[in-house]
Amino acid sequence: MFKKITALLLALLMTAALAVSLVSCDDDPAGPSDPSSSGVASLDDGKFRVALLINGDLGDMSFWDSANEGMLRFQADHPEAEVKIVEMGSSDATVYESLLAKTAAEAYDLIIVGTTDMREPLQRLVKKSKYADRRFVIFDTEIKDGKAADYPTVHSIMFSQNEGGYLAGVLAGLLSLESGAANTAFIGGAANDIINDFASGFMQGVEAVNADKSSSIGAYHAFIGDFVDSPKGKSLAQAYYNNDVSILFAAASQAGIGCIEAAKLGGKTIIGVDSDQYAYYKDSDPDKAAVIVTSIEKRVGDTLYEACEKFMTGTLTYGDLEVLGVADGKIGYADNENFRALVSEENRAYLADVAAKIVSGELTVQSGLKRYTSSADLNALFDRLDPSK
Repeated sequence: MFKKITALLLALLMTAALAVSLVSCDDDPAGPSDPSSSGVASLDDGKFRVALLINGDLGDMSFWDSANEGMLRFQADHPEAEVKIVEMGSSDATVYESLLAKTAAEAYDLIIVGTTDMREPLQRLVKKSKYADRRFVIFDTEIKDGKAADYPTVHSIMFSQNEGGYLAGVLAGLLSLESGAANTAFIGGAANDIINDFASGFMQGVEAVNADKSSSIGAYHAFIGDFVDSPKGKSLAQAYYNNDVSILFAAASQAGIGCIEAAKLGGKTIIGVDSDQYAYYKDSDPDKAAVIVTSIEKRVGDTLYEACEKFMTGTLTYGDLEVLGVADGKIGYADNENFRALVSEENRAYLADVAAKIVSGELTVQSGLKRYTSSADLNALFDRLDPSK
């Protein structure tokens, strides 16, 4: 009887020890990296698989659609690769981390995520050694401000959207002068670091036109609060159009669609963002396309395409931050048929000269990112141009 009890206790102790071992291996960043014991699929089949996780919604005709287009183009040009695009949606951010972990456990060599919403989930994931053989790209943000080197399996990509905002501000200032409108406006989605960078550049562009033309064009600014509330975007834009604004710049992803609708209904004009939004609407809604003078393009699709090619050729680097702007061809404006029809040759030449000065380094646009510009200085810039102040 005593031997049976002793054997039973020994079995129970061994089971408990095994359970503790399994929990610690899963939770401890220094746990095993052997895929056979970690629940992480092996990458040793010679196949390149890449996944893009979209923490938003497709159909914004802007940022996410650009990312999606670039990955689909990469798949078409590289049939030997496998591309998976996961649309995680914008309604429930709590699923992002679990979907990231699920994807990382599958046989994806390269996993791509974007925006600040994915920074902390990715930070936690890559600290676990069982994912050490996976490589990651995070775009439109840095994995951690000034700490990219602490994450040796992650390549960070940011864009100089302040330069794009500047070009939009210059064009808005020129066209406001031409139309006789006293003011222009900037409408952003959420008031985050990236959108503030757009806004900062826009205000600097308007100020530059005022200084060069001895004018006093004002510039309103507002933030929708998110990137999906299209009705609120429409309402804000209509309020500005009714307040002596003939053209505005909206950097608001899906919420910006409402701003375009307001321009269409009010017979005004707008500068789109991230993708050539005129091209999106040209066939499906020509009246809406007609009011989009140009779009400030953040060429996310091209950037992700190139990152995937670099990975395949072994030239993609990690633990670093890549910043792309006008000089790199990743920030610019859509020089399409509508732009050429609505903007005079003189103003097109003026805008092209501004872009050339950015490329050459003759003109430097101050960044509105919080690491470079304080909230007080940013608000002072907004206030200087705000007609209501």
